[in-house]
Amino acid sequence: MVSETSFMHIVRPNVASPANSSIASPCKVKIHASASFQILEIVSKQILTPDKRVIGTLLGYRSDDGTEYEVRDVFMVPSSETGDSIAIDDHAHKTLFQLYKKAHPKEHVLGWFDGSKTINADTALIHDFFSKGSDRAFPYPAIYLNAKYLTENNEVTTPEISTYVGAAVGKSGATSGKVGWNVSSSSYIFSPVPNEVMSGTASEKLALNALTDSQYSESPVTVSATATDLSFLSSQIKSVTKTIDNLLYYINNASSSDSDIDLLRLLSNNLLDRPQYLTDLKELESHFRVHNQDVVMIEYLTKAVKEQIELIARLTASSEADRK
Repeated sequence: MVSETSFMHIVRPNVASPANSSIASPCKVKIHASASFQILEIVSKQILTPDKRVIGTLLGYRSDDGTEYEVRDVFMVPSSETGDSIAIDDHAHKTLFQLYKKAHPKEHVLGWFDGSKTINADTALIHDFFSKGSDRAFPYPAIYLNAKYLTENNEVTTPEISTYVGAAVGKSGATSGKVGWNVSSSSYIFSPVPNEVMSGTASEKLALNALTDSQYSESPVTVSATATDLSFLSSQIKSVTKTIDNLLYYINNASSSDSDIDLLRLLSNNLLDRPQYLTDLKELESHFRVHNQDVVMIEYLTKAVKEQIELIARLTASSEADRK
């Protein structure tokens, strides 16, 4: 008869109790471009002390079912490693998160990040810290983001961002380590999760595209301070035109295979469902003029409200001066 202690116990990623077993594991992580730059700026401090791990907290939104995460901001958390123990400044983490929470009440702690070259036992200890307790990812699974930018010879290379979700594994008490003053008895298996770096505003897209172009260009590419939304619109129109040309070339050279027929049928259905005014130039011009009139009206009302607020402020200041 096999003894009960010989079995390996695997639980759902980062779920501490059976009551939370219905929470799904994340299947996709979206990272804002501004947050990714902050992560790289923080982990770059590790160059000064290669033997010291630099970590931080991931902040942002998660979907209601817990399957999609959106990293919008980060901050650094002080920590130190001594032997098999890790001291994480819990007070600093809670203080910074509470300050951030006042300005962004709908955002949460999603997990943590570092720039370590490998995943080891210390990674499991830190992940356990961010998976349990208040002001952390609990009861949802915590995300571990690794921004690898150093080679084995400590040479700076192109950053590679990977995201993981950890699953507690092993017999209870099989592996233990100290996190601050607490003793952790959990080991983790880290499974990769797809991630995507996304840009929000037009200025972020301009900067991100310029940095991407400079990566494959021999001459450095700079972002001009005079870059306007019109130049961005022009580049987007050129991109759409190029895509249409490629699509027309593919349609003209389509074969009789099932995949090509399905694609042509899909394009035909989408064209039939298009708005009718796209084929009527006069109606399209009418919609455009109405839109411009709405924009002008909003600008006028905004200016009027601003002038009213300034007038009220001046009258209030004048009345207070008369009372004195």
